Amino acid sequence: MSRTRLGWLGLAALLALGAGCFRNTISEIELDIPALESRACADLVQNAVARLGEGTIRDIRLDAAAGKMWVKYDNVRLGRRNIEVAIRNAGFAVNDLPANEEARAKLPAECRGE
Repeated sequence: MSRTRLGWLGLAALLALGAGCFRNTISEIELDIPALESRACADLVQNAVARLGEGTIRDIRLDAAAGKMWVKYDNVRLGRRNIEVAIRNAGFAVNDLPANEEARAKLPAECRGE
């Protein structure tokens, strides 16, 4: 077999192997947000996360009674901490991050936990 033919076969083999290396870029995280006590509070949090970008956030599910939110997102374009910081900056404590107090002061009373 000629060197050229071997070269082309080697290249084809590398391309075939590389085609199987694509990874899933969609992740889902669960967030604890204790102040999700009403639909109005849940809407504020959902809007803060949705503003992170169309195509980046794939799905948002909420359980206000349990204080939980699940977010599916593109982990190549956005990190978990970005989502947590967006919620924090909306005035809500999330996971291990305390609420931004300036933003929290602007929330309706039921969302501040008062």
